Formats: sequence, structure tokens, C-alpha cells
Amino acid sequence: MSADQSDSENPTAATSEESERLSNWARSSGLFSLIGGCVLSLEWLPGKCKWFNVAKGWGFVVSEDGEHEVFVHQSALQMTGFRSLGDEEEIEYQATQSDKGLEATAVRAKGGGDCQGSHRRPGAKKKLRKVRCFNCGDFASHIASKCPKEPMPKCCHHCKSTAHLIEDCPTLPDDKKKKKGPSS
Repeated sequence: MSADQSDSENPTAATSEESERLSNWARSSGLFSLIGGCVLSLEWLPGKCKWFNVAKGWGFVVSEDGEHEVFVHQSALQMTGFRSLGDEEEIEYQATQSDKGLEATAVRAKGGGDCQGSHRRPGAKKKLRKVRCFNCGDFASHIASKCPKEPMPKCCHHCKSTAHLIEDCPTLPDDKKKKKGPSS
């Protein structure tokens, strides 16, 4: 870089200033330590979840004083099963200074223990599947064992006659009938 180029043309200048400001804040707070040029939290810091995208597995937590946002990835969460954070969930975290800002290295519930997590799940929309009930013959979202009607005698689902079943129905169009193969 030549001497006549200004710091505004240097994209790392703003990052260096931000890192220096965070490093000064971290050292003055006594909650962070400068180890090998990296700022690391040695204590569990209180905070709460600002937002968390359960589909992508990352979000942000805010320090208790609301001054700093900290990136959190689901791999840093202390919990079993599907890992996520609930809206406004109170947590404790340990963080480190990365080249993009503060990043949580460990997150747990306030007071220790597993995080509660979000009630949301990716792709959790329940799809209703219409199936034919073998009891009432209707296309519905229930099966014969869950049918609200009393058990009915076997009947044709096309004309409702008890004299025959649907495969032998005389009123069923030929294109709807099952083709019978050669008998052996």
C-alpha cells in the first residue's frame, strides 16, 4: 500500500478501529482477557436472545446492558436435540472477538444448564392428507379406526349398496374399474 492512500481506502482500517474499541472495552470491563491477540471472555456473561433463525441455525444475543450484539451459531448452544434459542430467552454466554465482531463460543441457560430453545421447527407445517375412510367411504382426514360414524356394514363406496363392493359395482364406469388379469 502506498503512502498516499488514505485509511478510508483501506477496508481493514475500520475493522482495526472497531477491534481496538472492543478490545479496550473488554479489558476495562474485567470480564474479558486478551490472550494471544484475541479477546476471550473468561466468565459467563448474562444476556438474552435478540433473534434466532431456526432454519439457518444462527442468530444474535444481546449483552445484559444492551450495548453489544454477539453472533451465536447453534453449535455453541448447550442443549440436547434440536438446538435453537427462544425469543427473549435469558442466557449466559462466553464470547471471543473474531474478525467480524463478537462471537459466542458457548451459550447456556441463565444459572447454568441447558437452553430452553424455540418452539419453532423448520418445515413444521402440518399437511393434511386426504385418505378414503374404509368405514364411511368418504375422502377425509381420518381412517376407519378413527371414523366418527358407527361401524357400517361392508358396502360399495360408489353407490353405497350393501349387495356388492366397489370392484363389482354395475354403475361404476369402465375406465374406473380395476382391470382383472388372466386367472391361473
